Amino acid sequence: MKSTVLILAVLCASIALANNRQWKDAKVANITSESGGAAAAPIGGMIVAVPITKTFYWIETEDITYVLGPAITKRQLLNLTLYGKTKIAIDGQNAHILDDEGKDKKIRIAQKIARNPN
Repeated sequence: MKSTVLILAVLCASIALANNRQWKDAKVANITSESGGAAAAPIGGMIVAVPITKTFYWIETEDITYVLGPAITKRQLLNLTLYGKTKIAIDGQNAHILDDEGKDKKIRIAQKIARNPN
């Protein structure tokens, strides 16, 4: 019984911490795609090749521009409007971004660029 209560307490605490993000206002400054080669697989006695495209998202905050990605699969693509407003929260090497539907999406930070280099 004690172990069940302990597990439940740990799960509730981790959920509470996950929702306590420090969100910053941001703008989608650019969305870029680049060809990353191709993947080939045998299907029905034939070899089928599919191009791989990497998508990067440039998100501007007041002081830093974050380059997020790459998003390679359709499932990883973000529903964002170019030049639209969003919110971003940083979690180590990952960013959480609110998409156009208000969903929290986690994506890797590829690069950080200071907006006012001094």
